Amino acid sequence: MSIRRPQAARLAVAAVLLSYAFPALAEESESAPPQQAEREGSGATSREVYFPSEFERFAPRNAADLIERIPGFEVDDRGGGGSRGFGQAQENLLINGERISSKSTSTADALARIPIGNVIRIEVVDGATLDIPGLSGRVANIIVEQTGLSGQFEWRPQVSTGPSNPGWFEGEVSVSGSSGPVDFTLALVNGAFIRGSEGPAIFTNAAGVVDARTNLSRGDFNRPRLNGQFQFDVAPDVVANLNLTGGITRFRSMEEERRTADNPLDPFFERFRSTNDEFYYEIGADIEFPFGPGRLKLIALEAFEDGDFLTNSRLDLGDLPTTGSQYTRDRQTGERIGRAEYTWGMLGADWQVSGEAAFNRLDQVGRLFFYDPVAGDYAEINFPEGVGGVREDRYEALLSVGFPITQNLSVQFVGGGEYSQISQTGSNALSRTFQRPKGSLSIAWAPADGLDINLEIARRVGQLDFGDFLASVNLSEDQENAGNNNLRPQQNWDLKVEVTKNFGIWGSATLELFDERIEDLVLFVPVGAGEARGNIADARRYGANFNGRLELEPLGFRGAQLDVKVQIEDSELIDPVAGFNRRFDGNSPFQIELDFRHDVPETDFAWGLSFRDTENAATYRVSEVFFDHRPSSYGAVFVEHKDVLGATVNLRVGNVFSGNTTLLRTVYDGPRDISPILFTEARRREIGQVFNLTVAGNF
Repeated sequence: MSIRRPQAARLAVAAVLLSYAFPALAEESESAPPQQAEREGSGATSREVYFPSEFERFAPRNAADLIERIPGFEVDDRGGGGSRGFGQAQENLLINGERISSKSTSTADALARIPIGNVIRIEVVDGATLDIPGLSGRVANIIVEQTGLSGQFEWRPQVSTGPSNPGWFEGEVSVSGSSGPVDFTLALVNGAFIRGSEGPAIFTNAAGVVDARTNLSRGDFNRPRLNGQFQFDVAPDVVANLNLTGGITRFRSMEEERRTADNPLDPFFERFRSTNDEFYYEIGADIEFPFGPGRLKLIALEAFEDGDFLTNSRLDLGDLPTTGSQYTRDRQTGERIGRAEYTWGMLGADWQVSGEAAFNRLDQVGRLFFYDPVAGDYAEINFPEGVGGVREDRYEALLSVGFPITQNLSVQFVGGGEYSQISQTGSNALSRTFQRPKGSLSIAWAPADGLDINLEIARRVGQLDFGDFLASVNLSEDQENAGNNNLRPQQNWDLKVEVTKNFGIWGSATLELFDERIEDLVLFVPVGAGEARGNIADARRYGANFNGRLELEPLGFRGAQLDVKVQIEDSELIDPVAGFNRRFDGNSPFQIELDFRHDVPETDFAWGLSFRDTENAATYRVSEVFFDHRPSSYGAVFVEHKDVLGATVNLRVGNVFSGNTTLLRTVYDGPRDISPILFTEARRREIGQVFNLTVAGNF
């Protein structure tokens, strides 16, 4: 079930034609200049090498700015804090051939704190040719060297013409340097966003009665944190790293909905307020040293987060008593990881054996209240399903081997498995164990200069959200989720083919085809008289991603380039309520992004345009179906000056087409396969234009 399919089909055809245009143009091109995309060696050791001098026209400030400018390369930072344990490498970024021993700080984050003067070069290689298990496709290895004390800053305030509050405090400041055998980077970072929307909300009940309301919502998020990264040159061939992160999170949101002045129904005014306050820390360390015929790397991590969430509602209906609800959740989560990796060379191949133990925990106290108009306060309701804890002890062992078959063909094989024990405490205590095989086969082939083909076949094991084991409440959407302690981790068979072509002075393009066969997909299923996150036996997701850059200078447009991204996917699952075949919840079957940038020659000015168009699919629960999405068509423009008192200043105006956030919702009086429609809801709320100012500099 999706919307605007005819338009998406036309755009898909245009995208395919555009992808064919890249090689067509390249047939008329000359070879690339030596520095633009230099090939070193051939076959298994071939790579593209980029130097900072090649990107001078963009006035980059740090290593992350360089990565953003590599033709046809898209950062994949899945290695962040979204999963438990370290596992195999997933990010396609490395620093001096290594990944960092942190989960709260991604490699992309770390690159943003490396000054441009410390970057020696960037090597884009085939992941299967490296001795780091789990990598496939294009991987960027940034070679850096600490060169004295330096600092940089970036300030990113936002204001909106819509109802959002101004956001003044997003940005970061960092200092990098050396002291004896220690290289260090210290950073103060605040991740922030603002949001707000306002517009009509139209409800229609089963009898056809229309209830016209207006809806206003605002939200403000700030996550300030301190981060320290330290590298110790302990001895020849011995390097140790220490990563420290600590901070707080502060989120505030409100939503108000009232009937319009011309609504003939009785007065209605509903208010929602939410707060979320957290503090957290993470300590990660690793040391690598020679051991026997190879090298041994030991990694450890300790993380903790304590969060207090509160949301409440009040409903005023004229002369009737005020009603309302309140839900609070006090939650602590923790993670402790120990990992060892031993790497050596043997029989012309790179070998690695790894073992990991990860211990994760969640403790939660969820409380539910109703508003007592006589007392003028909230009174607690018994809610034992929201109280409890979850523990997981997970162990993983893998063996990998990578070797060249021919001069231009390499293979990497990873095989092993994991064992986990998940225990739940509280009103529905249960303990279970899982043993799952996992691994991958990756093949990297460079059949011609400038052409790379990568194939990956992988067996992956997913991880469960501990919050799904316990009951929770969403007051603003009037939804209650039951807990489910019988959840099983998702398993995948994944097939991915990635083809990258460098077209010299015309740019570069990457086409990825993927097919995922999924067991035990997690989604909402009926549980007793309610619903909860549960598993279905089989599902499938497949599609294609295209990412390319067209340099316009060969056409006479000096300093201009066009980046094109096209994502096309489909998915299949049997709906657990009604039994029909449908797509995954809330995915995007089609999306196209166009980004044009022009760095005006012989000046410090740049300007550009962005366009995104997205097709959206529905989300299904047991008793409702809804579309909930940001603007389907989105545009932005920017202007930039690269030397304002030594700083780069960029002004970007987003949502130039005045797109709305949309919620189209159908609610049933029970399970939607057997129950009549209770009401429909249609919200189309304006968010206005968003002005983003970025000021970046060095000191």
